[in-house]
Amino acid sequence: MAADDAEDADEGEELIASKPDAAAHNGTLPRAGEVEPHAHARLLWRGVLVALCVLALGVAEGFGARPLLAALRPARGAAAPPPAPRAHPRGPWPNQSSFVPQCGHRQVLGTCAGYAECMDAIKDFREADFLRAARTAREGRPPLAPARPWCDRWSCMDHAACALPFKVYQYTRADLANHPLLSCLQTTNLSHAQIARHVTHEPKRACAFWFEVGQRCRNLPHASTLPYWRGNGINHVFIDHWDRGIDAAERAQWLGRAAIAQGHATAERWVHGLDIALGLHPRMPLSPSDLRLAATPPWARRYLLTFKGTHSHISRVRAGMHHDLARRVVLATFPHPMQCMVSTSLRRPYAMSKERRLSPLHADCCQRLKVFYEGYEYRRLMNTTFALVMPGRQPASYRLAEVLGRGSIPVFYGFDDALLPYDELIDWSALSLNVPIDVSFERTLLPLLEAAAADRPRMARMQREGQRVFRRWFGTRSATAGDHAILETLRRRFELEVRRRRLRSN
Repeated sequence: MAADDAEDADEGEELIASKPDAAAHNGTLPRAGEVEPHAHARLLWRGVLVALCVLALGVAEGFGARPLLAALRPARGAAAPPPAPRAHPRGPWPNQSSFVPQCGHRQVLGTCAGYAECMDAIKDFREADFLRAARTAREGRPPLAPARPWCDRWSCMDHAACALPFKVYQYTRADLANHPLLSCLQTTNLSHAQIARHVTHEPKRACAFWFEVGQRCRNLPHASTLPYWRGNGINHVFIDHWDRGIDAAERAQWLGRAAIAQGHATAERWVHGLDIALGLHPRMPLSPSDLRLAATPPWARRYLLTFKGTHSHISRVRAGMHHDLARRVVLATFPHPMQCMVSTSLRRPYAMSKERRLSPLHADCCQRLKVFYEGYEYRRLMNTTFALVMPGRQPASYRLAEVLGRGSIPVFYGFDDALLPYDELIDWSALSLNVPIDVSFERTLLPLLEAAAADRPRMARMQREGQRVFRRWFGTRSATAGDHAILETLRRRFELEVRRRRLRSN
């Protein structure tokens, strides 16, 4: 403010000094600190002229002189123009793809002209580079143990505080009155007969404390103020069924020694022997036609291997390239809707996505891939001996329950760094296959499946075990089966350790 006043004072002195002759002609000189009488009038006229110029510029701008006026305006204080969107690093692309959807009915989809180019344009995916990176990572030194290697079922569970029979206490809204975590509490009905016998309403008798986390919970930093936290969250179990889950940084910062049961169970988040990997339950009950299909033996089915879904995980992108109808393998995949929604409008082929200009090839590929994808119906593809199960937004997916319920044999693909659900309760090797993400489909996986399908006694055993697992741990739309699996896992851990301690003491 002082600097502005100084500039105004200098301007006034300069105005007075510039007119000595006029003041002398009138026979008077301004006193010290006065301004010449005509100076106010000149300043007024100057303001009027500026206002007229601004008005004229506005009229000219309305008549289409905007580019010229923009060039004439002074640059000082003007906002910088937005940066031009960067082109694709491997552009320029052609306007149309050479991919023909019908080619997938005659040969391996990845060998069709234009398909690999579409995956490069939309997903920035090149299979050779992907396989090279996967094999390089496997050959390197093993990573350090994730999360907290010092925390396991013995150091993060206080078995001495647990008296048999095993009991769990569920946090209620009454426990969290006026507490920040009240908005995060997801109420769960634990009154089912198989579950209620393990539930207590007396915290002193509880071996574990159950807290189910709601969607978009932002108050986990207040977990240490829970009424039964005991300083470090020991014997607490946080259940999270949502896609995002709880990552390693959040648990290390806020959740102390608490266990986590979640569907987003990857190696970087996992504490062995403490955490529990969850599955998702079917969204719809089995129809009469589904029940008839479940009774069909694996070797009497239409397809050998099937999958249909979006590119929500990198394993799905690669699997889609090995669709081979001639070998009864249908792997229909499609980019995530958001990746094609912005470019499939013919009026906006250059739609923007994260500061990258989408090429006309991107839009054309989306249209052609959509034709191929919609050519297969999901329910019909369930009539298969083997069904590919891959991670989506998280390792847990509805796909696994749907496959088991219809009598197909699951083939886990892309689970190199993810955990299978309820692995302490289910022997997955007895009912499924698990292959690495860099497996060769044509030379290894498909010959393996064709040989396994010819072994009818083994296929029958795997199908029976899969349906038994479905009925016990997945066969309901409610969370009852999943809650039962969590409680059963905790019960086995606690009772086994309590009995072991008793034997040692004797």
